[in-house]
Amino acid sequence: MKKRFLALPALALALACGMAQAQTFRCGGIGTAEQDQFKAEASQHDALLTFALSTGAYVSDVDVTVTDGRGKTVVQGRCGGPLMLLDLPGKGTYRVNASYEGKAQSKSLSLGAKPARAVFTWPAG
Repeated sequence: MKKRFLALPALALALACGMAQAQTFRCGGIGTAEQDQFKAEASQHDALLTFALSTGAYVSDVDVTVTDGRGKTVVQGRCGGPLMLLDLPGKGTYRVNASYEGKAQSKSLSLGAKPARAVFTWPAG
């Protein structure tokens, strides 16, 4: 008899193992309606990140790493939309590294009033 293994998403696996942590992210903002929805929900999250070109055009497929004050990675993933909502494990200052088409940027993000905001802008062309 062959055994079958079901691949679980990372969060589901972490929950099943009792190792879930408080940090999560959600990406989107494709189209005006979804952008409006994300912006309306932003106050329910710790941070809102925006990714765009210098022309104002939004970009997606941005690699994002968030580290805490001790340099520990708390969020890492690829954002498939121009907006990212973040929930982080505690108050304080975080470092957000974002890379689009091989061009990296880094910004500090201080949690306090919700949502903290950071806009990453890359040169067009």
